Amino acid sequence: MFAKAEWHRVMPRLIDDRIITKADLGGVEDFCLARGLVREIDAIMRNADGAIDLKLVRAQDKSMQTARQLAAEYGLSPTSRTRVGGRDDDDDDTNPLDIR
Repeated sequence: MFAKAEWHRVMPRLIDDRIITKADLGGVEDFCLARGLVREIDAIMRNADGAIDLKLVRAQDKSMQTARQLAAEYGLSPTSRTRVGGRDDDDDDTNPLDIR
């Protein structure tokens, strides 16, 4: 649920900015899964009546690290946006994800 929402949030920008190709979809999916897991663990911990589960905290921290690393690959953080440029295609009508 959270990963799907993240996918819908980031994909339009990545496509519009021509940042990704079909080959990148797995990495973007991994980013969305990592961000989704962060949110899912947060929801679980909020419903735990104040109890802190260190295993969940560690899993959430690892997912945050993974998401940050993957976000940097695709220009999804403010710092990485300045380094990641769009593609240099002249044909604006060509969708980089068109799989025909």
